[in-house]
This record gives sequence, C-alpha cells and structure tokens, in this order.
Amino acid sequence: MSQPRFAKLVDLARTTDSGQRRELLREVTDLFFETSASRSERETALFDDVLQLVAAEMQENVLAELAQQFANADDAPVGLMRDLANHAFEISEPVLRNSRVLDEQTLLQIVNYQSQQHIKAVAQRDQVSETLSDAIVKFGDDNALDALIRNEGADVSRTSMEAAVDRARRNAVLHEGVVQRRDLPLDLLNEMYFVVEASLRNQIMQRNASVDPATLDAALSKARARITKSVGDMGAEAKNAMAFIQSKKNNGELNARLLVSLYREAKRTHFLYGLAEITNLEHETVASLLERKDIDGLAMICRASNIERPLFVTLAVLACGGEEAMDRAEEFGKLYNAVPIEAAQRAMRFMKVRKAA
Repeated sequence: MSQPRFAKLVDLARTTDSGQRRELLREVTDLFFETSASRSERETALFDDVLQLVAAEMQENVLAELAQQFANADDAPVGLMRDLANHAFEISEPVLRNSRVLDEQTLLQIVNYQSQQHIKAVAQRDQVSETLSDAIVKFGDDNALDALIRNEGADVSRTSMEAAVDRARRNAVLHEGVVQRRDLPLDLLNEMYFVVEASLRNQIMQRNASVDPATLDAALSKARARITKSVGDMGAEAKNAMAFIQSKKNNGELNARLLVSLYREAKRTHFLYGLAEITNLEHETVASLLERKDIDGLAMICRASNIERPLFVTLAVLACGGEEAMDRAEEFGKLYNAVPIEAAQRAMRFMKVRKAA
C-alpha cells in the first residue's frame, strides 16, 4: 500500500467528527477492496482493527451497509465480521448467511446464544457441518429446523434426522422439508407416511417402489431398534384401555362393530387402542389420523387391515365426518374403493414396527 492511501486508514482511526468519519469509512472500504490482491497480512490486520474500532460507534444503517459490502468477500476482516454477526439480525443476516471467513466456533456461539432469526440464517448457509447442524436442531425452533432440512448443503447426522422426524410428527410445517430430504433414511421417511397429506404420501410411495427387499428389510431393522429405544411409560387410562382391548381380542370379540360401540359410548381411549390393535398400528399414529380428520389415511389403514367397506364408512362418519358427515357417506365409500392397497401396506410395515415396540 502506498503511504498516501494508508494515511486514510490512520485518519479514519483518529477523526472524531461523525460526518467526516462516515465519509472516510466509505473511502477506506473502497480502498480495502481495491487492494485485495496486494495487501500484506499485517495491513489486513490493521484494516480489521480500525474498521472494528470505528464500526463500534457507527449507527445501525451504516453497519447494515458494511455487512452487505463485506458479506461475500473472501478476504473480509475477520474481527469485523464476528462483530457484525453478533449484532441485531437486520445487520447480521447477510454475514451469517454468506460470510466464508466466520469459523465454526463463531457460528456455534451464534446458534447457542443468539435469536431464532440468527439460527435460521446460519441454517441457510451454503455449507453446514454435522456439528453445526446438531446445534441448530438442539437450539433452533421449527422454522430454523425447516430451513436446515431443506438445505441440500447441510450435512445432517442420523441423530439429528431422527429428532427432525420426531418434531415433524407434531408439526405440519416440517412435513414437506423432511419428506423431500433426499438423504433421509428410508425408515425415517416411512414414519412420516400416515402423518403427511396425500401428495407427500405419493412421494413416499414412489421412493418405496424403487427399493429392493434387502434395503427394505435393513430399514425395518433400523426402525425396530429406534422405536424400541423410544418406548415410554403408559398412563393408567391407557393401560386400562389396552387391557380391555386385549381381553376382547383374546375372546374373539374385537372387531369394527365393537369400535363403533366404543366411540358412541364416548370411550375414546378404548376406541383408539381398539383401532390400533385391529390395524396393527401404534395408537399415536391412529390418534393423529383422527385428530386431523384424515379420511385418506383412515381408508388406507382400514383397507389394508381388511376392515369391510360399510364399517369403514361408519367409522369415518363417526370419527372424521364433521357436522355434515352423513351427507359424505357415499364419498367415503368411493374413497375406500380407490385405496392403493399394496402401496399402503408397504408403508404400514414401518408403522407396525412402532406397534410391536
């Protein structure tokens, strides 16, 4: 750097006049980029020191301008970038998303201590390591998690994938991103089958159709191991309902007609466990279908479990039909007939793993 140009950096460090300082800041910023190919490490460090010093006293609109100017620079001043990354989100966003000079430790600190907006911006970087992804899954809300899962440049560990699926089972915001994640393991993908809407189910079925039996069996084994680990304790009401259903099953009295009676008697927990037992699914999956009034899903599990069409229609009218349920009975019957049995049965193999656990 020639001495006259270097003098601008000294002037910027010394001046106290705000108007002059802002003008000098623009000139020094231009100078930084003009000298990218010829600066020494020492000169780069001097730029960083002075820019950090001055930025600490500048207004937010000036800092936002600096963030935009330096966010994509490969040789951006590291200290300045760290400071801007920890600023208000309106300033930090371009730096968090784009700056390649931020090291992983800095990004981990951002994820640990800054806002959900900051975390989401980190999740949208071109490259996100497994370690950083694990932190985002741990500390980020579902919006941040959705951004991470949709990011093909993010490396996501099996453990974090499992956490994403567990959260997606409770939040529809995450459904599309999780199902469309290309490296989502097959067993985790199929856990989403009876949770998501029809269009996403079709995507799961398409992926299942291309899987060979050995891969499918391996995925089922992983699902079995995962679900066995996650089984929790039952409450007293659930235990009583399960004991009742098991006694009916042992006596040969467990059928769809009994389920209709249980529902009409407002024994909802018994009804849930009964339907889960008949379809060989775990009750949380069944409960989710009914809570969402998911007629498509109910038709699939009933058809695949050989529950007769008239009884399916009755169950659909009772549990999912709403105020105008009787008027929809014919519609429900047609839906039952249109169910692709083989495709649904493939996905149900994974759901049965949960029931077995």
